[in-house]
Amino acid sequence: MMANEIKNAKDGLAALLSSISGLRVLDYPADSISEFPAAVILFESRDALETLGGSTFTGKLKVVLLVSSANTQQAYDTLDQLMDPQGASSIEAAVDADTTWGASVDDGRLVSIDNVGQRRLWGGLYVAADLHLRFTKSVAT
Repeated sequence: MMANEIKNAKDGLAALLSSISGLRVLDYPADSISEFPAAVILFESRDALETLGGSTFTGKLKVVLLVSSANTQQAYDTLDQLMDPQGASSIEAAVDADTTWGASVDDGRLVSIDNVGQRRLWGGLYVAADLHLRFTKSVAT
């Protein structure tokens, strides 16, 4: 049996973000995205650290938030709610509520948010933001 720890981490985070009402969660950059707001979960990188009796790795995921193609006040208001540290629509609050992402990681946290504004991505023009998350996972050998 082969473990897929990166996919497990993405799936755990996706399940957590799916609890935010109205947020569409994807674990790949779809050709076209028509339902907003949307969160696209992408793997960024990982580091390995050997420990006694196994290993631990730290992974980085990026969530690209897309709120709409219109550069409007409503689009930015929606984005602000998702980026806010607290509230029913807060991604950070959802992640902090279960730092194991449904037991898929040992610890997962939001690290930073950047690149906020109108951007051309995957063939579309969106109001977007990048959320960077880091997780650790112990793997028995």
